[in-house]
Formats: sequence, structure tokens, C-alpha cells
Amino acid sequence: MSGIEQAAWTAAFTLLGGTLLFIFGEFAKVLIIVPLQKYKEHVQVTLDRVEFYSNQLTNFFSEKPDNEELERMRQISADLRSAATQLKSKYTVISLNWPLAIIRVIPNKKQLGEACGCLIFLSNNLPQPDRPRNRDPKYDQITLNDNRIEEIKALLG
Repeated sequence: MSGIEQAAWTAAFTLLGGTLLFIFGEFAKVLIIVPLQKYKEHVQVTLDRVEFYSNQLTNFFSEKPDNEELERMRQISADLRSAATQLKSKYTVISLNWPLAIIRVIPNKKQLGEACGCLIFLSNNLPQPDRPRNRDPKYDQITLNDNRIEEIKALLG
């Protein structure tokens, strides 16, 4: 094989390798990288919501809430429930999420389910004065909510 033929083959294989690498990179970008970025962004939004509402989740609302306070309670509940459902959907869109969970880039499916369950629990368990305050830490709303907040931070953080 002459030098020109060898250079032509080298150029052809280089071009073919570059094209295949480009195609693989685009697939990786569309199937893994972009969904992973969106998931990570939503995790930060979720943690922000939990931190932002933590003072209201760990304190009782008024004895007789006015309309403004009732609306705030509805908003907190809706935001936490929305965060849980969006977190699940953004996790599901990530192709090959199990290898990413193995190398701990994202939580595994069980941990994600636990975090979403905690968010739904908080959404349903806003501290209201008409519910009797139980001093037993196993059943006290404030303690339960605080534990769930810490669990969410540990699972997603």
C-alpha cells in the first residue's frame, strides 16, 4: 500500500469515527444529559420549596385561619404535591437511569419513591390547630413533618 492509499484510508476511518462519535454524542445528549440536567434542576427547585416552606410545615397555623392563610395552606399543599409528581416524571425520562443510580449520580428508584412519598406526606399533613397536638414524637405532626423534611434533604441532597 502506497503512502497516498494509506493516508486516504486513515482519513476515511477518521471521518467515519468522528461521525460515529458525533452521532453517539447526540444520542447521549438527548437521551441522558439533557433529561439529567432537567432532573437535577427540579431537585434543586424541590429542595428550595421544602426549605422555603419548612417554617410553615413545622409550626401550627392559626386557630381559625382567615382566607389568606387558607389560600397559603392550599398553595403549600399544591406546590409540594406538584414537586413530587414532577420529580417522578423527570426521573422517568432519564434513559438508563439505573446505571446513573449505581454510580450515585441520581438516587435509585426506591429512594426517589421515598422522597416523593415524603413530599406527598407533607402536602397532606399541614399542621392545623383543630387536630389535637400529640406530644408523643411518633405521632406529633410537627415532629413528623420535621423528620420528613430531613429525610427529603438526605434522599435528594
